[in-house]
Amino acid sequence: MISFLRRYEGVIFDLDGTLADSMHVWDSICRDWLESVGVPPREGLAEAISLMTLPQSAGYIAREYTPDRSPAQILEDWDKMVTCRYEHDVALKPGAGELVRTLAGEGMPMAIATSCAPSVCEGLLRRCGLWDCFTAIVYSGDVGRDKTFPDIYLACGERLGVPPRRCVVLEDLYEASRGVRAAGMGLVAVYDTSCKHWEALRGEADLAVMGFPRQENG
Repeated sequence: MISFLRRYEGVIFDLDGTLADSMHVWDSICRDWLESVGVPPREGLAEAISLMTLPQSAGYIAREYTPDRSPAQILEDWDKMVTCRYEHDVALKPGAGELVRTLAGEGMPMAIATSCAPSVCEGLLRRCGLWDCFTAIVYSGDVGRDKTFPDIYLACGERLGVPPRRCVVLEDLYEASRGVRAAGMGLVAVYDTSCKHWEALRGEADLAVMGFPRQENG
């Protein structure tokens, strides 16, 4: 795998479900919050918000479930819940930290493209000792559109100073592959148990992996 990544001049990682074993947090946050305020979630909630940025998700929940609460109030509650879970429950996927440190040691420019909250992302990377490995972090909220569009990936490439065709993106979400391809970048599919369209993602990718090797052999 690492030999494949070395063909490029910049590597862009998704965070949740790719580097971090954290999709269980996001899969349940809306449902758990709704239940905490006494509102039963409806079938299909997770699918409805799967590609939304956090502000978009909060707006959706406010419109569809809790019109008496503002999106800002919902985001504040979510931030507390997610921060607690990331501090206690979320870890990197096996081998992910080793891969990042190996590439960083070789001087590979790297970025993260994520819909995660900035404070949560930074806290996890610092706790796992990876904060200094990345040149840039771009959040979906920074670009205003979700990962089906190329904006977030192009912003990462620009901050790395690497042309799009020389960048490769590691993602676990099939829908995000549209944004990666629209950006003109390479794609590595990383398996996660939450991925509902793994076969489609694997078919779209230049390389598909079930996980990160614990020891890189070049």
